[in-house]
This record gives sequence, C-alpha cells and structure tokens, in this order.
Amino acid sequence: MAVTVADVKKYLRVDGNEEDDLLESFLNAAEIYLSNAITNYADYYETNEKFQAQADLLKMVIVSEQFNNRDGRNDSRNNFAFVIRSMVNQLQYFVAEDSS
Repeated sequence: MAVTVADVKKYLRVDGNEEDDLLESFLNAAEIYLSNAITNYADYYETNEKFQAQADLLKMVIVSEQFNNRDGRNDSRNNFAFVIRSMVNQLQYFVAEDSS
C-alpha cells in the first residue's frame, strides 16, 4: 500500500482540498528523504510488508511534522524530530540485519 494524499489527510484530520498540493509536496519529500536515508529502500519497500507498513507510517509522521510546523516556531520540534530519527534508524537496522 502506497501512502496517498487521502491517507495523509485522514491522519492529519484535514478536510477540504485547499492543502492537497502542499500535502502532495510533503509526501514526495518524505519519500525522497527515506529513499536517501535507507539503503535499498525501494527494494525493501516493494518486497517486505513489515518494512512497508513502518515506512508508510513514517511518511505520514514526516508529513505531519512538515505540515504542523511550517512556521518553525514549535518548541517540541526537536523532540518530534527524535521520533523521526528513531523510526529511520529502525528501518536502517532492519535492512542491515537482513543483509547479514
């Protein structure tokens, strides 16, 4: 299952279509981020359901971070970024463990 704008809107509880272009942009950026951060991301995403489920959730978390903190004034930003880094590390560890 690939994450769609409709999935992100449900996760964020966003109604209407005014933000669709922005959400699509954030979703594309999240996909690129994960592709750059995790070795063989595309291969694992296509072939491993557990990896895909966690990656899809992480995409929505990343989009949420971008969407909710567009002004950069959220004091909890560093704490939330820690969650994102932790989830990325888990996916990287998954790939590393599978490769050994």
